[in-house]
Amino acid sequence: MYAQLAKTNIRKAIKDYLIYFITITICVSLFYAITSLSSSSYELITEESYNFRNLKLILQYSTYVITAILILLVAYVNKYMIGRRKREFATYVLLGAEQNSISMMFFIETIVVGVLAIIAGIFVGTLFSQAITAMVLISAKQEVVFSIKLYLDTVAITFIFFISMFCIIGLYNIIVLRKIKLIDMLNAHKQVEFQFKRSKKVYISIFVVSIIMYIISGSYTVKLINSEIDYSVKLLIYIGISLITFIIGTYALFYSISYIMICIKNKWVNFKYEGTNLFLIGSIVSKVKTAPILMATISITFLGAMISFIMTLVMSQWAMGYLDMRVPYDIDIRNNYSTNFLAKSNIDDIKVLPKLDYSEIVEYLNNNGAVIESYCQVKKYIISYDESTLAIKLSDFNKLRAMLGYNEIELKDNEFTTQWHNAASDEVVNDYVVKNSNLNINGITYNISQDSSYKDSIGEGFYSNSDNIIILPDRVCDNLDFIETNFVANIENKMKYEEANEFRQNYIYEWFRNNNSKFVTKYSNENDITDSVIDIRIKSLEINNILTTTLAMRILGVYLGIVLLMISLTILSLSQLTESIEHKDRFNVLGKLGVEEDQINKIILKQISIYFIVPIAIAMIGAAIFIYNYYIIYNDIITIFVGNIEFILSIIFGVALMLVIYMCYFIGTYYTFKRNININLP
Repeated sequence: MYAQLAKTNIRKAIKDYLIYFITITICVSLFYAITSLSSSSYELITEESYNFRNLKLILQYSTYVITAILILLVAYVNKYMIGRRKREFATYVLLGAEQNSISMMFFIETIVVGVLAIIAGIFVGTLFSQAITAMVLISAKQEVVFSIKLYLDTVAITFIFFISMFCIIGLYNIIVLRKIKLIDMLNAHKQVEFQFKRSKKVYISIFVVSIIMYIISGSYTVKLINSEIDYSVKLLIYIGISLITFIIGTYALFYSISYIMICIKNKWVNFKYEGTNLFLIGSIVSKVKTAPILMATISITFLGAMISFIMTLVMSQWAMGYLDMRVPYDIDIRNNYSTNFLAKSNIDDIKVLPKLDYSEIVEYLNNNGAVIESYCQVKKYIISYDESTLAIKLSDFNKLRAMLGYNEIELKDNEFTTQWHNAASDEVVNDYVVKNSNLNINGITYNISQDSSYKDSIGEGFYSNSDNIIILPDRVCDNLDFIETNFVANIENKMKYEEANEFRQNYIYEWFRNNNSKFVTKYSNENDITDSVIDIRIKSLEINNILTTTLAMRILGVYLGIVLLMISLTILSLSQLTESIEHKDRFNVLGKLGVEEDQINKIILKQISIYFIVPIAIAMIGAAIFIYNYYIIYNDIITIFVGNIEFILSIIFGVALMLVIYMCYFIGTYYTFKRNININLP
């Protein structure tokens, strides 16, 4: 009997569950689509130079964490439905039903709705999984092949994960419903989050506090903008204060705003009695008064969604831009005898450091299918021991530039120039050039050339303890102390992922130990020094790692943003639909008083617009402050690795995606609200 009653109730309350059902369906579909990548039956067609095992693992476990946030939505919706139907449950009790049976009936309803949403979500998820597959293949520059499949292991995981979530909340609801007293069920519609039980001074004081918090947040934002960024603890304190005061200010504002609105309403008598403003203001004040914490939380959640949408897109662009600077060559072997290594190994005389010869590696690569197109062994020399200033020969520098397609440079016998890390700002470069226009080497003065600095990327492996390296005529370097040798090469045949990994993890380190056994034995002590002095970057591996990182950020960032946004919008929508059901009679009274249907629709539109616009407007202000601070702090890096146009496009795309979802919920709430009140005009 109770099962049949639950079935009937689901049909009657489908309009209450509809937005919740759609939200859960979309979230299930995204969960299924992302988790399907880790299915044992899933085949991602890519070249052998890529390996996305790590991507699958990252997406799988991160998706569990993000989706677990949905438990907040499920809990709220269940709380909303219990509150909506307490009087209905009270009627069942008065008719002789036991509360245990009623709670079980409600449990069945929520499980049935959840199962239907899961089933619908899985079928929609098969389409989303193809979109994610296409994103991966396009990023890897592969041919996009669509193949719609249903992965049974992913279906099982999806069902278990979401059913577990529904059951946890459902069992909690059973306990709650068993403990609710009959009198509380009957008077549930009279309960609100809080009432104006405090004095006028309290609410005005809280409102003033909110203004003060926003002023503090803004002032520390200005300090961030105007101060010199030094990446210190002071910077983190500024950011923390700005963020925390903004959040406190938002909660304080919503806590006190309804009382402030009442004061304004009482002052502006003419506006209050103009048209239907009295009715509209009363509805708004009533709702804000009963749910201030909810409205403030929605604003903060909107802020989190915006930041997630925008920043993950920016960070993925950053990673891809950084790749070109990180590894411009197919193979980059870095020999780095850092200051820390020399100190730990008690090496006082750098002449004991081995002078590496990479000819054996050239032979190995040629014999194993990776035919070398061009290569260069770059020796580095030390100019100043105090400042650890390093230099390379002009001939080596020109060979590096030729390998990367740059024009060669020329230096006179008494000249030098500088090569800089891409991330070095123009101010830093210009300041260095002004202060170091002359260089004294072994008693001879060298002048900086007319072309005093170059920032064309030659790889980051040539910079040890500074952002620049000195370029000197070859004969000058012959009289300097040698410090280390790097090796770079471009190959004709791209290395497969497994081959590149084997070459990096096994062959290189073994080669170093075999060719420098005395040095390794003498200075390694208990630890193997190989990892400290030799590092290798292979472009195919780096591209694979960067693709894994950027794809994970894009997919998870957008997914997190969608989950947060849909949770907020669903709660906001259900809050408004509760208003439409509980205050249906008020709108019918307006109709009977002669207010036309078009005018009532305008009231509804204004009311919903205010509820939807205020939280997102506050969130947009916070997001704008965050993004502006972020740009100011990382301006040079964004310009180099992301690009100002790409940065702006990422912001536009993130905001546009959020607004599309926002408008869908807004329109859906508006038309459902109109349907719920079902005005009967005379």
